[in-house]
Amino acid sequence: MILMRSTPLRWLAFAGLTVLLFSDRCVAQDRPGSTGGQASSPLQAPAVLPGEGLARHDFFYAGEAKEERISIVRGGQVVWTYTHAGRGEISDAVVEPNGDILFAHQFGITEITLDKKVVWNLDAPPQTEIHTAQPIGAGSVWYIQNGNPAKFVVVNKATGRLEHQFELAAGNPDSVHGQFRQARLTAEGTILVAHMDAHKVIEYDLDGRVLWSYPVSNCWSAKPLAKGNILIAGGHEKFVREINRKGETVWEWTPADSPEYRITNVQNAARMPNGNTIVNNWFNQWSETLDPNNAPVQAIELTPDKKVVWALRSWSPPADLGPSTTIQILDDVYGPAVLPGMGLAQHSFLFTGEWDHRKQEQTLYLIRGGNLVWTYSIPTKLDGGVTQELGDAAMRANGNIVFSSKTGAAEITPEKKIIWEMRAPAGAEIHSIQAVEPDCVLVMQNGNPAKLMLINTHERQTKKELQLPVPRPDKPHLQFRRVRLTPDGTFLAAHLDDGKVVEYDGDGKAIWTYRVDVPWSAERLGDGNTLITTYPAAVLEVNKQGEVVWQFSQKDAPLYRFFHFQEARRLANGNTVIANWCPNSVKDPNRWPGSVQLLEVTPDKKIVWALSQWENPDLGPASSIQLLDEPGAH
Repeated sequence: MILMRSTPLRWLAFAGLTVLLFSDRCVAQDRPGSTGGQASSPLQAPAVLPGEGLARHDFFYAGEAKEERISIVRGGQVVWTYTHAGRGEISDAVVEPNGDILFAHQFGITEITLDKKVVWNLDAPPQTEIHTAQPIGAGSVWYIQNGNPAKFVVVNKATGRLEHQFELAAGNPDSVHGQFRQARLTAEGTILVAHMDAHKVIEYDLDGRVLWSYPVSNCWSAKPLAKGNILIAGGHEKFVREINRKGETVWEWTPADSPEYRITNVQNAARMPNGNTIVNNWFNQWSETLDPNNAPVQAIELTPDKKVVWALRSWSPPADLGPSTTIQILDDVYGPAVLPGMGLAQHSFLFTGEWDHRKQEQTLYLIRGGNLVWTYSIPTKLDGGVTQELGDAAMRANGNIVFSSKTGAAEITPEKKIIWEMRAPAGAEIHSIQAVEPDCVLVMQNGNPAKLMLINTHERQTKKELQLPVPRPDKPHLQFRRVRLTPDGTFLAAHLDDGKVVEYDGDGKAIWTYRVDVPWSAERLGDGNTLITTYPAAVLEVNKQGEVVWQFSQKDAPLYRFFHFQEARRLANGNTVIANWCPNSVKDPNRWPGSVQLLEVTPDKKIVWALSQWENPDLGPASSIQLLDEPGAH
């Protein structure tokens, strides 16, 4: 029986090879199309844009628009949206460290959870507007209240007490709308305010004393940079300017530096850690009509020498982001500041991960009672430069551990004595091993041919050998990562490079097939369903009829950054533990720390444990996890 999703084909470059995918992911980067007639206006941007569209960055997005909509983009997809039901416009918004979202929407400030529940709200008094607000301290919010008089205010959310308050001099006290947009708190605890209608940027302390001032023809926002410089966005005058505290311009960009793009209003700019600058290009829905065949970009990313390396244009459902005011890059936001669960003490487990190329050794880790109690390491590189990878491992009832290393497989005692070992022949790789009690292992040897072998490690005899079909026998690396013996005596194989999970009987005949993108692992559950991990990062539970009865993906946890789910285990309590492997998505290993390696998810998709363990001990990337506190575990 063959079951499949009705999905178009695509190809994925992965780890130096190419994989055929079956995918329903939309292409969110709009491209102006021809209507067959003459263009009625000059092009807003090049037909082919630099960068990778929505996949360039993970980011949080909001904009001043007729519909007050907020979005989160992860892994090239819009994974979360919220529309505020009310009048006004969203001029400032931020994802807070706990995952809540705070936004100013002209006639008030609202804080919501990612479940879209309002946890705090403040209405602007009559004849006033609020266009900028940010968290400060443990439970307070600062904001600027446009009005006559205009005010800077710090309020405690729990008590409503005003902790700081002072008046701001506006250029036109009676015209509140154009007085202020975005202000920002500095690292020194001062407030940097863009006086939009007074044409200057002023730095205040929290008692309202003026510390520094800079005249500017127009300023929609001003942000503090490292070393004290300030980045100013010029609004309708369409410039981005970096100045030092002497008022000297040290860097400036104008549309003349990027003439192929039509820039209408630069409401915001943000400096990235790599020195690039993201510039928002706001489209005014109240005065212009969007031409879907000639839509403007919503943002561009500039290098220090002003080369455009990314241009964002995403105006079509299901990824219609709308006009651009606020973009908060989430590339290095891997989860909430305080992770749920008890860290290493949540479970006892055996852990390993492949391709930790930071280290000269690859290591198996045993955690019990919240402590690292045992390790075993193999060299990352063998003589001749051949790389080893610890991608799969399991502990037997007697405490022995079996593992695959790409170059072979082995069984070791708790005393680290090798009692069985096999080496992969030339041109073959071993990434999958399963302990089959009392003294067998199931080994999947990628190669030409690809061989599934049931081996008695005590007797050193191969009890069964099957050849599994693969689309590219000469490219073994991505053929299989997990093959498992089921309780029924069948074999469940995740064909990584062939986009399918296949169940084979004891003679190697396919008796069940489910088509799915890049299946890394597949596990048969007690009720006969199959738990599958795929790329893009998702876990699917599929019944025998090929129906998805449960799934978990980035859309279910937009604050977390998911990479590649290499393994998922269903627990006795119904929760699911997932290994979240980062190296292929985060090329710079210096950015791996902070990412979440393991997740435990309830049936209703609540994350109750998230492990980020990159020091004392540094567990490294996550490929294989065996929980040792589960019934029947060791």
